Amino acid sequence: MIELKNVTKYFKIDDEKKYILKNVTLTIPSNVNLGILGRNGAGKSTLLRMLGGIDFPTIGTISSPNSFSWPMGLAGGFQGSMTGRQNVKFVCRIYGKREAELQAVIEQVQEFAEIGDYFDMPIKLYSSGMKSRLSFGLSLAFDFDYLIIDETLSVGDENFKQKAKDALMKKIEHSNVLLVSHSMADLRKICHAGIFINDGKIFYYEDIADAIEAYHNINSVQENASASSSSAIYCSDGKCFDNINDAARFYKVRPMSIVQALTQNSGSNVYLKKVFWRDGQNKLPFQNWQNVVAGETIISSDGVIFENAQEASFFYMERIPKANIDKMHVSEVMQHENSFSKKLNVKFYYVSEYQ
Repeated sequence: MIELKNVTKYFKIDDEKKYILKNVTLTIPSNVNLGILGRNGAGKSTLLRMLGGIDFPTIGTISSPNSFSWPMGLAGGFQGSMTGRQNVKFVCRIYGKREAELQAVIEQVQEFAEIGDYFDMPIKLYSSGMKSRLSFGLSLAFDFDYLIIDETLSVGDENFKQKAKDALMKKIEHSNVLLVSHSMADLRKICHAGIFINDGKIFYYEDIADAIEAYHNINSVQENASASSSSAIYCSDGKCFDNINDAARFYKVRPMSIVQALTQNSGSNVYLKKVFWRDGQNKLPFQNWQNVVAGETIISSDGVIFENAQEASFFYMERIPKANIDKMHVSEVMQHENSFSKKLNVKFYYVSEYQ
């Protein structure tokens, strides 16, 4: 069980308070794998740091009789001038590992992280992905009541992602998970319940599907508001539009396709092979979609990018319920030669092939 009592968290920026949480009181029941959702900047990672004990509320208390791992995806507790091996030894000693156990932990973490010679180099030379791999492997070497994971499942190539997921699923047979992820498929697979952070408030849902629905509903409202009130949108083909909706209608794609280009891919729309930017911003060069996984990342003929087929199915299930598709629909469509969905009137491609 985790109890938040009258928790307020804010940061001062230019003498103004940016609130993450405002007077939140909440009890999270025991033995629950919890997914944490929210828009970028909502405070998901800050909440994880507070739960893990490496950050604290400005006002109020967070208490639990349980033990928590450090946030796997953050790796903020490493000493930069020490090597990976030295950091692992240091953590082992803090957590009371005996000398007889220490070497086994070192070998386990070194093998899992797959960072080669960097294991004996200073942490300050590591990329963020290498730090996350080391942090993830180190967390697996200890037994905690809760594993705290901040997007680490998206680190590395396809093989490492699967390795991390397999190791996590084995670990949570004896531990619970607090997971921040933008992958709805991972959240549905791993988590039972969910909390949604929005505008300084936390909403708890006993079913992760309800939390995901609330997240999508808020996103749709805010995206539509942004689309209708945003400044002019320019395109690299010389056209200009009053808002996102007008641009989407002109190019016959979903507004989400333009939103993704502007907010997630530096203005580049992979489907249209064009660059978009808002009035007052600089035009950036075209780039392919970031973090593409060959044979997994999918683009639809209405321009939207998905991490995998299941996420695509959930997207259309929620937005086009009349199509009456199930969560395996896109996966089944992708197995056909033309990858065309008659129910959705949409064609799907693997992004790596489409580019």
